[in-house]
Amino acid sequence: MNKKALSNSIWMMSEKIISIFGLIFVTSYVAKYVGPSIYGEIMYATTIFQIAQVASQLGSDVVIFKRISKNHISGIKLINATLPIRVIIYLIIAVPTLLMMDLNNFGRGFYFSIACFIAGFFSSLDIFSTYFNALLKAKINTYVNVVSISIALLVRWLISFFKLDPVLLSFPIVLSSFLPFIFRCYIYRHNFNIRSSLSSHKKKYTIYLLKVGSTFVVATIAVSIYLRLSFISINYFYGKEMLGVFSVANNLGTAWIFICTSFINSYMPAIFKETNDTEVITKVVKLKYIIVFISLLIISFVAIIGHWFIDVFYGKHFIDAYIPMLIICFATMISSLSTITSRYIVRYSGYLYLSKKSFALLFISAILNFCLVKYNGVNGAAIAIVITEIISLTISNYFFNKGMVLKLHKSIFMMPFLILFKTKGK
Repeated sequence: MNKKALSNSIWMMSEKIISIFGLIFVTSYVAKYVGPSIYGEIMYATTIFQIAQVASQLGSDVVIFKRISKNHISGIKLINATLPIRVIIYLIIAVPTLLMMDLNNFGRGFYFSIACFIAGFFSSLDIFSTYFNALLKAKINTYVNVVSISIALLVRWLISFFKLDPVLLSFPIVLSSFLPFIFRCYIYRHNFNIRSSLSSHKKKYTIYLLKVGSTFVVATIAVSIYLRLSFISINYFYGKEMLGVFSVANNLGTAWIFICTSFINSYMPAIFKETNDTEVITKVVKLKYIIVFISLLIISFVAIIGHWFIDVFYGKHFIDAYIPMLIICFATMISSLSTITSRYIVRYSGYLYLSKKSFALLFISAILNFCLVKYNGVNGAAIAIVITEIISLTISNYFFNKGMVLKLHKSIFMMPFLILFKTKGK
């Protein structure tokens, strides 16, 4: 990994330090204050509107990342021209979702739903973080996120500290998305004022995103649903209280994924730019080894202190989150490896294949969650996630381009032996 990519990785990881701080000292404090039931209500509303948020972007994060890596100016024009379509799609999906939720019951869930609807709107527009990551300028994202998250966490902590009405937690939910969007949008517009001013340009880029994104739309919706089916299933079978416990397990089990994502996002531009297919495979294999090594270190650490951590910071009501948290840690590692493979497929324009794959995984995940959650609760939900991620990483990718991914995985297992033989040969 070159110095610029490594520096970018460090900046991307450093921005998450404040998030980890918040998870340890603020989110846990809030969860202990409101209890599993109210915490479950908040996480359920968040889960539902995240689906609309992801779907509204039409996979534009991947499309724009790839375009900017190859052509900076064109990438900026693509961002500017396609903003309206993201707004329209979000509203088309999110408004009916909001209306179908329990709006007749004007309790806490209603306010949390409205807050998550607004927060999802700003998150769906915030494609600027992808832009800065593609340019290896994660430093900007770091400054923005540290300031924004600090403000949102402070408000959340004050509400809990003074034991105010839990409904007021709706405000930091909105702030956590609104502030980063406003700050990043200002920086982007101030420094990169490149416009697709002609209506023909806007039409061209919009059609491009819809054309490429149409292959992603099923994939994005399918992925956003199957990754959250465990939440929906637990809520259906066991209610909000058990959902609150599982949400803690999921938050802790995935909290460290930013480390893997930082390396992936910093290293992928070099892979997209590489013209030699053999070198591409070598770089992808090395990146996967890095991810596995880092993940196993973190999982070992979590296994040692996890039980104590939940008991001290979240309280005895959440202690059942320990086992599913460990299981989800392995799912996080596998998911990171799967992300690399998906980006590898994207390099060869396998958008349509990824769309079909995600749709198939949705059905597999639905079956797994129904069977495992119904009879095994939160542990079953975690196991369903792991099995789905394993299938996503392996079998479901092996049909792409005459087994290209299977050859890649063979290279992963063969590389240590090749290095060993080379060493002996010397």
